[in-house]
Amino acid sequence: MRIHKNAVPRFQRLFQGILIFVMLPVSCTSTGSISAPQQGMVFVPAGTFRMGTDLSESDADATPQHSVMLEAFWIDRDEVTNADYRVCVQADACPEPQDLRFYDDLAYARHPVAFVTWYAAQDYCEWAGKRLPNEAEWEKAARGEEAFSFPWGNKFDPGHLNAGHQLDGTAAIGSYPLGASPFGALDMAGNVWEWVADWYAAYPGSSFQSDFYGEKYKVVRGGSWNHPVEDAHTYHRDIAHPARALAVVGFRCAKK
Repeated sequence: MRIHKNAVPRFQRLFQGILIFVMLPVSCTSTGSISAPQQGMVFVPAGTFRMGTDLSESDADATPQHSVMLEAFWIDRDEVTNADYRVCVQADACPEPQDLRFYDDLAYARHPVAFVTWYAAQDYCEWAGKRLPNEAEWEKAARGEEAFSFPWGNKFDPGHLNAGHQLDGTAAIGSYPLGASPFGALDMAGNVWEWVADWYAAYPGSSFQSDFYGEKYKVVRGGSWNHPVEDAHTYHRDIAHPARALAVVGFRCAKK
């Protein structure tokens, strides 16, 4: 049974994860500022999309659904892997993950890196010439202009993601091609939660209130292998302290 969000700090659900332990070339003629395909990234064109939900009583902090206009941007097709992150560590631009069990295991080289803080994720993206996506960018990349409840559509399919303890841990990136978002981004539902740039805050026009709003906790998106499938909805929000490195939180990067 899920606990109502107002009863227990929502980010505690993330801590439970600790306890249990290429892209094809894209034409960019829609914008003059983005002119060439970016390796390993997918293109999200400028335009308006519907962010949030009015349909889920358990996602009061994701209400009301509202229109957001975004400029065009690129976002990583995949979550940053242990192998990707190791290059940054070897360049002395990123700290090592705070737990090295999977990071040092070659069998997990293509699995998403975890046990990295929000600050370490930011370091990696800056080193790579990118940045963390903001929350609206992440959600548009995940659900598309049709405002899907899951990256692939509105109907849940367990074969499209790694969530709800289907596996005992992460899966290698790209293991669920049928779970691709409308723009071609993979694993935006399940596998690991993903840090985004934003502090946790209310949506415009929202009546939801939280003691955790403000510059206290960063938003994480997408759910994980260790969390219920409801957390993998494209509109679902959760939070974590930016200085905590968690077993179930990773990231991907974006750029204009």
